[in-house]
Amino acid sequence: MSREARPGSVALLASAIGRLQDPGALAADLAASVADAPPVERDALAMAAVDAVLPQTATWLAAHGATAEQASASTADVARKRDRYGIRGTGLDWFCAVATGRVVAVGRLQFELGAHLPDGTPTWSVHVPETGPLDPVACDRAFADAPDLLRRLAPGHGATSWSCRSWLLDPGLATALGPDANVVRFARRFRLLPPGPHDATEGDDSAAKFVFGTGLAAARAARPAGRVQQAVHDRWADGGHWTERTGTAPIA
Repeated sequence: MSREARPGSVALLASAIGRLQDPGALAADLAASVADAPPVERDALAMAAVDAVLPQTATWLAAHGATAEQASASTADVARKRDRYGIRGTGLDWFCAVATGRVVAVGRLQFELGAHLPDGTPTWSVHVPETGPLDPVACDRAFADAPDLLRRLAPGHGATSWSCRSWLLDPGLATALGPDANVVRFARRFRLLPPGPHDATEGDDSAAKFVFGTGLAAARAARPAGRVQQAVHDRWADGGHWTERTGTAPIA
């Protein structure tokens, strides 16, 4: 259900473009800006503001060094995530991050500005959009092309490493899929940080979402199709869990 964007909500997002504001806090502010509407309308009103600001986001990205293709690919993630996971399944914080230029697409990958490691060290976070195979050559190109643009977009951030938090970094993935699988080769780029207190089972929800496009219960009940889905299911069938780990890699 579409709604006309509220000027105040649009202004809230527009003022945050390029400022690397915390997306969670920004999402809370956006939700508050539509909180007086009937509950059934609030998500649509929030997303109307996100959609309305995207042309400004693309303009800002282009003005700071992004190509037209990179700017378009960056903002296109809003529609892609909404279509695949829905508003609640994606999370309003992610939509706010994209709409304010915090997440930028460079080739095959997405990079998040303003990220930090658990100890507070600045980093550029790496995300894998749902745009096809995770081709190693395309990933090489993205990692090579990204630093110049990211420094233009956030010159004060001072990141010296890439970081990635994903179920793809589960140490057992190579055993399940073999060392030459594209996702395994991607994971090998990163050196794992010590596991955190919530790493042990968090990957189950992520695997369900990103591999099956559903919640955990539906993913467990689904009939697996393809090697990755089968590998995920096999571990569940054995009573195991998928972990979600954080890894880092130096910026060349």
